[in-house]
Amino acid sequence: MKYNYPEMARNMVSLLEKGVTSILGTTQAQKVTGKGAGGETKYIDRVAEDAVITYLKESDIDCQLVTEESGIVGEGDTTIILDPLDGTTNALSGIPFYSVSLAFWGERRYGFVKNLHTADMYEAFQDGDPLKNGKKIQPNCTESIASAYIGEGFQKVMPLIDAWRCFGSLALELSYVAEGRLKALVDLREKARIVDIAGAQVIAEACGIKVTDKKGNPPFADGFFDENRNFKGEKIICALPELHEKILNALQE
Repeated sequence: MKYNYPEMARNMVSLLEKGVTSILGTTQAQKVTGKGAGGETKYIDRVAEDAVITYLKESDIDCQLVTEESGIVGEGDTTIILDPLDGTTNALSGIPFYSVSLAFWGERRYGFVKNLHTADMYEAFQDGDPLKNGKKIQPNCTESIASAYIGEGFQKVMPLIDAWRCFGSLALELSYVAEGRLKALVDLREKARIVDIAGAQVIAEACGIKVTDKKGNPPFADGFFDENRNFKGEKIICALPELHEKILNALQE
């Protein structure tokens, strides 16, 4: 490959972490600096994104960066999809569940998600082994627990799982499904965006998890943005095939 995606991901995240860590817990981190393609931008989001953009420019990497705050930056044969801080509200509130998510779409597809509190790293090539901290993972959750963001139709899905939770970082929650900590991730708000799930989607699908929209189709198949160049939101269903089918069937009843 032209670029070493795992090395690039680690380099980007290392710089991003330094910037984020230096301002966590400060009032400056919470300041609104404007509105981006993903909505309101906080200073901490801008610091995180700028660290990655600076790295790509200084490393002379030709790519199209799709990112939460700026939308699309640059151009190239490789597309990098970035959520520099997935779980901003958690981070600013002192809740230890937030992450950075990266997906590389080039000669191969590669996903990388790092829990910025525990430092756990999830990664996979589309046709490779899914890993957590270098060790292979599999979705063998034995507890009836899943993550849900409530929207229309949730009452039909609710009986399928005993314990529903909502943690506040889609990238990490989908990584938890891949790892076998959760049985499913169901977001029925129609607010999940490509930057939220792209990295974890590669990892989850490498584990055999189905990741689709509410109709069972690949999410964002008709593009990432709406007519105003803001990120589109979709409902997403993520689970192993048998449970995934049950969830879809329940929603269509």
